[in-house]
This record gives sequence, C-alpha cells and structure tokens, in this order.
Amino acid sequence: MIKVAIFIESLAGGGAEKALTLLAENINKDIFDLTVISETSGQIYCSRVAAACKLKTFAKSCKKSDFFQYNLNRIIYRFINTLPRKLLHGLIIGKKFDIEIAFCEGFATRLIANSSNKKSKKIAFVHTDFATNHWSEIHYNNFEEEKEAYQKFDFVSCVSLSVADSFKNLFDMKERVRVNYNPIDSETIKLLAKEKAYVEKTSSLSFISIGRLVEVKGYMRLVRIAKELLDEGYDFNLMILGSGELEESLKNFIDKNSLGENIKILGFVDNPYPYLKAADCLICSSYAEGFSTAIAESIILGLPVISTDCAGVAEAFGDESCGIICDNTDDALKDAIKDVLENPSFLGDFKLACQNRADFFSLKANIAKIEKLLLESVSK
Repeated sequence: MIKVAIFIESLAGGGAEKALTLLAENINKDIFDLTVISETSGQIYCSRVAAACKLKTFAKSCKKSDFFQYNLNRIIYRFINTLPRKLLHGLIIGKKFDIEIAFCEGFATRLIANSSNKKSKKIAFVHTDFATNHWSEIHYNNFEEEKEAYQKFDFVSCVSLSVADSFKNLFDMKERVRVNYNPIDSETIKLLAKEKAYVEKTSSLSFISIGRLVEVKGYMRLVRIAKELLDEGYDFNLMILGSGELEESLKNFIDKNSLGENIKILGFVDNPYPYLKAADCLICSSYAEGFSTAIAESIILGLPVISTDCAGVAEAFGDESCGIICDNTDDALKDAIKDVLENPSFLGDFKLACQNRADFFSLKANIAKIEKLLLESVSK
C-alpha cells in the first residue's frame, strides 16, 4: 500500500474541494492508503471525505457569530504561522507518508515544500491561472521564495493546459509539469439532475450561476450588469447558487435596487443539478478560473454557457460551440448576455453542441490519470 497524504486548507464548497472529494471517493483503495488533512472540521465536504478515507482536522468550523470558537480559531492559526516550517509540517503532516500532495496553491504548497520527510515524494496541484490570479503570493515573502518552493516538488499537476502554460511561463518549470483535469462524476450528475428543483418556471429566460461568492468570481459585476439590462427593458431571471464573503453585499445590492423578483441568491445548495437542468443558460462571470467545474457540469447536462474568457473555458468547449466565450470585460459580458436575450434561438444550437461534448468528461479516465501520476512519482 502506498501511503498518501493530501493537504488542503478548506473543505468548503469550491471546485477544488469538490474535486478532492471525488478523488478520495474513487481512488483505488487497494493501492493507495489515503489521508486527507484539512484545517477545519464540519465543512461542506468533510463528511463525504471522512466516509471515503482518513480525515484529519485541527480546528472546528464556525461562523463569526460564534464568538468564542471564531476567535479560538484565529488564535490557533496565528500560532501555527509563527512556528518554524519544518516543525509545522511535522505537527500537521508527519513523516509516515510515501507521497505528500499540496492540493492548492499558497499555504498548502508552502507547507509541503518544507516537508520534514526527506523520503516522501511531493506533488503540487495548481487550480489557478497565475497569469491572471496570482493570489498565492501573500503566503511568501517574495516571488523567489515561492519559485523555490515549487522547485522542491517532484511533479506539479495543473487543472488545464492554459493553467499549465501560465505556470511554466511564470516559474520557468517545464519538465515536471503535468495536466490533470478535475474529476467530474457525469453519471451521478445526470442522476441527481432528475430530482425536483424548487424553481418557478416562467416564460422569461432563466440564467444561473454557481460558485463561491468571492471577488474573483465576478458576481458583483454580474448583478450590476443584470440591473442595467433589466433597466433597459429586458426580461429574464437570474439564480445565483453559492455562499461566501460577498453574500451580504450582493443581497444588499439586490434589495436596494428592488431586484428581488428577477435576481435570487439561493446560497449553497447540496444538489445544484436540478437547478442547472431547469435553467436556460449558465453564466460564468469570473475574472479568473483554472478550470471551471460549473461549466463542465453544465455541458454534461446540455446547458449552454456564457463565460468570460478564463483559463480552461475553451478546453471545456473543445471543438464544440457550447455557448459564448466573451472578452473578460464588463461590456463584453453584458453584450454576450444581451445577444442571447435578443436571439434565444442560439440556445438550441449551443445545447446540441453541449450534448456532443458531454462524453469528454470521464470520471474513470481522470482518476486513472491522477493514479498514474502518483505511481510515477514513487517510481522515480
């Protein structure tokens, strides 16, 4: 048995967290003895991960309103970050693993790069496009320190070709970089989509967007654009599924501008697939992506997509016209949505293209590629 540790800061409701959960559930347990290590218990995917493999956490999930636990967590995190890095690694990860994986950029990558286990193989997973969203630099004193951290890994696994290209260009690393798309369970998605979605069906076009409600996902610009189009007389509905730090700001904007009849923030939904199936078109308004899980899931369900031009979107479409990829500007996104509102017949062709593309997303094939990478690392 090959002992594998995967460290990720959070198991909340994001695409990387969902991908890790599927990896934990589907990795070959006859070959790999998997332990997932995360900072906080009780988050969205914790129960599924714990059911699939060993799960180790060192803080309790809480909201800001839970004053005691919230401040205790802050004290724990501050203390952790004062420790020497190899000591920190020893406390969190330990020395018993054959392979250590940093499943996200930033703190996870820095932690595994400073492993106290000289014998273990190290793999870094990269989910961000460094050319447009180099958010991880806040975890390092300077760029050279981050570059040095990546040099310590045996392999770097990127979630799309475009993410790999930006990584190679920024860090001047080529030979050890691989591309592995996030695992996506197409058959389960199709099955779950058959459940009932509590959506009031109207004659208006229905748009949907799914993701963490954070700045990089562009939700504030999306609701501003939606307001402009509604003010111009266009009739449509927009559902936003997800939770995050911008949730209250978005709700306040909707309330202040009396948009509640047309724009609804539904929060995190355990099963978003009936909502996708009930919609007419997905909108991805992100400023940056690595490879959008929501776009891939939409294509699997035959749902057309309007997306800003981010890493991985063109790869998700392949040679099919699954929707509109527009320039990553407010005006271009508004024009793309307006095109669909004025020409809803476009959606029929886009839907057919999605159906032609759906078979590209194979859970078994993507898990097998990751397993191959793990086996390759221990054979080095």
